[in-house]
Amino acid sequence: MRPYPEEVLKAIQTGVMAHFLPELQSNYAKAQFGFAMLLFTIAQRDYDTAVPDLIEHNKTVRALLAETRDALTNVSDGGTSIAMARELLADVPAPAESLTLSELRKESEALRAGIAALAPIIEPAADEPALAPLRDARTNIFAYLKADARKRTVPILTT
Repeated sequence: MRPYPEEVLKAIQTGVMAHFLPELQSNYAKAQFGFAMLLFTIAQRDYDTAVPDLIEHNKTVRALLAETRDALTNVSDGGTSIAMARELLADVPAPAESLTLSELRKESEALRAGIAALAPIIEPAADEPALAPLRDARTNIFAYLKADARKRTVPILTT
């Protein structure tokens, strides 16, 4: 029987604790060991919902990109950056055909790359009248990215 990845992580954590912890003598070594064990726990956090979380994330990012595409139809400036943005939005990658974590993550990275590529057009929309139709899309994208970053923050690693 082949164990599941989260079971392998738990077995490694348990084995490391059983074999290495008794050998640690200094308080510093024990503190560092405790931190390493915490990292195992962090690696397992939300592991069981990774696939549905990514499916929802990809769906939301696709909706944000569609909102941006629709808003671009109301931007009258025909500059090259707007044309490139329209082209990029026309070529949004297809949804992953598989429910494997690696395929969903690849889709997620491609969608995020699309948002990143649009940043030079979306960012100035708050101030430039010609880009006013993009303001709501900009606000929604920034709000989503901020919420996503907050959700994935690990307090002990960011202080």
